[in-house]
Amino acid sequence: MKDCCKTGSETKQKRSGFKKWFNYTIYAIIAIIVIGVLILQLTGD
Repeated sequence: MKDCCKTGSETKQKRSGFKKWFNYTIYAIIAIIVIGVLILQLTGD
């Protein structure tokens, strides 16, 4: 998924470090929510 997004925008990513960490934060929050829901589903039964 990351390889397809690197075409032509590698130099842009070096300048926008904040945007990269912002995206990582969003992905981390989504992952935490998904994992939390899975744990609730498994333990809720």
